[in-house]
Amino acid sequence: MTAARDLHSIITTWPQLHDALTTQSGDTWPPAGRMTTHIRERHLDDTPLRGARDGSGTGESPAPCRIDILDTMTEVHEQLLDCADAVAEVVQLAPTGDQLTQLRDRHDPRRWEWTGRRPKPQYTALWLYGRVTGAAGPFRPLPDRSRLLIETIARDALSHIERALQLTRLSQAVDFPCSCGGEVRIHGGDGALPHLICSSCGRYYSGQLVA
Repeated sequence: MTAARDLHSIITTWPQLHDALTTQSGDTWPPAGRMTTHIRERHLDDTPLRGARDGSGTGESPAPCRIDILDTMTEVHEQLLDCADAVAEVVQLAPTGDQLTQLRDRHDPRRWEWTGRRPKPQYTALWLYGRVTGAAGPFRPLPDRSRLLIETIARDALSHIERALQLTRLSQAVDFPCSCGGEVRIHGGDGALPHLICSSCGRYYSGQLVA
C-alpha cells in the first residue's frame, strides 16, 4: 500500500530531520552555478574538479540551524495537518449513546481534534496511517477520494523530506552545451559527488565543487 509505506517512512525519517536541523553541513541544490563556472574555465576538460565544499575562506559563519531543514519540517507538518483535518471531516463519527457513553466516546484518544494544541508531525502521520490501514476507532471506512488525498499528500511530503536529507538523486540541465552540441545535465543532490553527463554523446565530467 503506497500511502501506508510513505507515511511509515515519514515517521521513521523525522528524527533525521531533527538531527539535520543543527548540522552545519549540507549543500544546496542545484550547485550548477559553481560547477559550470569551473567547467567553463577548463573548456569542458574532464580533468577532475577540485576545491573546497565547506565554505572555508568565504568569511561566513555557519548558521545556528539550517533554514532549509526548518522550512521542510514546517511545510510537511502543515501538509499533514491539513490532510488529517480534511479526512477527519469525512470519516470521523459523532459520539452516540447515552450521556456517559458520549462523554467517553468524545474523549477517545483515537479521535482527531481540530482545535487546541495541534498534534506533532509523527503523530499526525500515524493517525493518517491508521486510516489507510483500517485501524479500529470511531471512524467510517475510508472513501476512495480520501484515500487518494492521503496518498498524494504522503508522497509529496516524503519527497520533500528525502530531498532535504539528500536521499534523492536529482538531475538538472546546465546552461552550456557539450562540445558535441548536446545538453549537459548535472546529477546529484543525494549527498554523493555531483557529476555532469552529456545527454547526447554520454561524455562524463566529475569532481568536487569549487567554493
